[in-house]
Amino acid sequence: MNELEKKHHDKKMEEIQQKLEEGVKEIFSSEKYKDYIRSMSKLHNYSFNNCVLIATQCPEATMVCGYKTWKKEFNRSVNRGEHGIMIYRPIKVKYNVSAELLDDDKDLSKHVDKSDISVEKEFITFRPTYVFDVSQTSGEPIPKLTSELEDVVESYDEMKKVLVEISPVPITFEKINGSANGYYSAIEERIVIDQELSELHTVKTIIHEIAHASFNHGNKDLDTTKDRNTKEVQAESVAYWVTQALGYDTSDYSFGYIAGWSKDKSVPELKESLDVIKQTSDQIFTSIESKIKDMSIESKNKEVEKKKAI
Repeated sequence: MNELEKKHHDKKMEEIQQKLEEGVKEIFSSEKYKDYIRSMSKLHNYSFNNCVLIATQCPEATMVCGYKTWKKEFNRSVNRGEHGIMIYRPIKVKYNVSAELLDDDKDLSKHVDKSDISVEKEFITFRPTYVFDVSQTSGEPIPKLTSELEDVVESYDEMKKVLVEISPVPITFEKINGSANGYYSAIEERIVIDQELSELHTVKTIIHEIAHASFNHGNKDLDTTKDRNTKEVQAESVAYWVTQALGYDTSDYSFGYIAGWSKDKSVPELKESLDVIKQTSDQIFTSIESKIKDMSIESKNKEVEKKKAI
């Protein structure tokens, strides 16, 4: 890349960053966001360990809660035959403990034989319980911040082939039951994309999952990003960045998705990850450009060989 090309590239990256930040910011002032927040406020926040359990058992899970919560708060029912996702629920348990076993005796007389005194103490223990993903339920629709992408993609089959070839892990296209458009499994080292998505949504989702794989999300030895909100903001930001660089517009979906995964309106996950998002987006986009050039050269060479053979 010469100096002129680099200046053009850097300018384009700055424009994409500005669009991304402003677009996400606008979501927070929309009526759609208010409806979404009212709905999300009814959900329970799960611990990191429970998030790992959910991701391990159901990698395509997007929104989970208990059987009663789905019924009471969302007017949705768990579908017959669905298997729950096991997590651990903290519960408070009270025991009568002999005072002589306690270190803190400030409330007890030093002149009393503590072995004869029973003190009630409260402990936290954990009990297995089950939750269900929204894809396992039916009923009233859940408020959404995103709109499905319906646009067609020029040379769609070729673009799909390019993305499959640059992916760090194998990609398969399958029917995914539920609301997930795709997922990356670090355990199985593969990406699965819903085969029923539109062309643009397929391209964006592949890049989103490639971003997860590139960030090593879910890899316990290499993943330095422990917060799922940050992981999703990172992956979707990369997807938006790369599709913009390719000439596609995924803002109808990406802006709402990023806003939905952010903890607050300042979108700290985006601000704190901008450098790594830029770097990863650049790497993926460069790989796509390089692969397209290689495929073009290969195609021309085949045409030359074909003409020689005639």
